[in-house]
Amino acid sequence: MKEKQEKGFHAVPRSDIPDLQREGTAVRISRKHVEKTQVETWTVKPSAETQTQEPEALKKKRKPWSAKTKRTVRRWVIAGVLTAAVAAAYLTVTLQTYTGIEVLDQIQEAESGNSFYVRYGEDILSCDTDGVCLFDLDGKEIWKESVQFQKPVMQVSGESAAVAEQGGNDIAVFGEDGLRGQIRTTLPIEKMSVSDQGITAVILENGSAPVIQCYDVSGNVLIEYHVASSTSGYPIDIALSPDGTTLLISYLTMQNGKIDTKLAYYDFGKEHEDGNFEIGSGTYEDQLMPTVFFVSDDKSAAVGDEGFVIYQGSEPKETVNIEIKREIRSIAYNEEYIALILKNTESSGYELKLYDYDGKEIISKEFEGDYSNVKIDEGQVILFDGENASIFTEGGIHRFEGSAGADIKDIFVLKGINKYLMMSNKGTQTVRLTK
Repeated sequence: MKEKQEKGFHAVPRSDIPDLQREGTAVRISRKHVEKTQVETWTVKPSAETQTQEPEALKKKRKPWSAKTKRTVRRWVIAGVLTAAVAAAYLTVTLQTYTGIEVLDQIQEAESGNSFYVRYGEDILSCDTDGVCLFDLDGKEIWKESVQFQKPVMQVSGESAAVAEQGGNDIAVFGEDGLRGQIRTTLPIEKMSVSDQGITAVILENGSAPVIQCYDVSGNVLIEYHVASSTSGYPIDIALSPDGTTLLISYLTMQNGKIDTKLAYYDFGKEHEDGNFEIGSGTYEDQLMPTVFFVSDDKSAAVGDEGFVIYQGSEPKETVNIEIKREIRSIAYNEEYIALILKNTESSGYELKLYDYDGKEIISKEFEGDYSNVKIDEGQVILFDGENASIFTEGGIHRFEGSAGADIKDIFVLKGINKYLMMSNKGTQTVRLTK
């Protein structure tokens, strides 16, 4: 192909172009001056009027909001403003301390006798020397049973309630529909506990050999245990698990002139070949623990003069031990918290400490006033004595401090802002806290 191309093309030299390759040939190259064109630079400063004007191209690209978009934005703005207003109002209402009480409704007239009350699910159980009555939060009577007790004490667990004659021999067991059964003991009743199913455990006074018995709802003896106080100690409190299978007893023992407490757990839900039903225990030297109770089937507590302990598990073991080096004036508990009222040592007044059952301190609040009654209801600690009351929330807010204008028998938390059900010598009333 290369040979064909050479044959097809022939270059003819021009006479006006020098041959630079020839010897003796010289070429002079001269530079011709060319003036550069002058370029002017302009700096344009926009005026005040043009600075605020958008380019026409951007104006054309920006589309106006549709009517639907405007309505949506307007709704969100209004919702935000309303939410902020509601939040501000809520904080204003809940973060302050109230000092007055306004009666909203008179539910029941005052009754004669010394009645006491217990929350029973969504309703209230009342008990006095004339009998036991269940009524709802609107004051409507659900049922009433005429049972005679001169010095009644009441225990509630789940859907069961037991009322006993302190120092007597009679026990009445109640359910949602009223009286379920009656029990009569052969010895005076010292302490009592009831399970969710209505099984009732009691400590019966019998000199130096007290007797512990458990009954079913019909009054049949399920368990009987004769305590040898010289070896085991004297039983001072008793608690039955909600499922009715585990019994916790606090024993007072004396060692070398010192008072000790022994906590013993018994499992009656299984057969034990050796005849020993004890499944757990613990001894606390130089301490008196006169209050024991179950929080759930596998969690229980014991409260003494130097603090409290929590036991947990199918074979109960201590999981929490809170020491208190001050005088404990009173206690209260429910399924969530345990409250201790402590006497201040370096100043006047008292201190409220609220714990959960993991041993975590929820609140610690000092207050003045001496209150003989303390309870926990719907996450609030309520203290009252005579006409005076003080209320703290689980968030540590001192909700109320003042006089109710009546001799208070009990107070329960109602749904709604600052609403309560108050029983007093003026009857049962729905009240609201005021400034």
